[in-house]
Amino acid sequence: MQGQDENFEQAALEQRIRERAYELWLEAGRPNGNDVELWHRARREIRVEERNQDGALEDTFPASDPPANSGITGA
Repeated sequence: MQGQDENFEQAALEQRIRERAYELWLEAGRPNGNDVELWHRARREIRVEERNQDGALEDTFPASDPPANSGITGA
């Protein structure tokens, strides 16, 4: 099952890169010959976006629980 999840995640990532590369191609005026460059640029942008999202989540997780060493037991 884990292999299927990884395949799905990889396919979803590839689709996001494909869509971003297409957007970049349109923004550049639909040039011929720089598809590889646009693909790499899209991949970099998606990676940065994912790192930023992961960092934002780390700052807020878990929002409702006190730190383990705070002495607060919740009782």
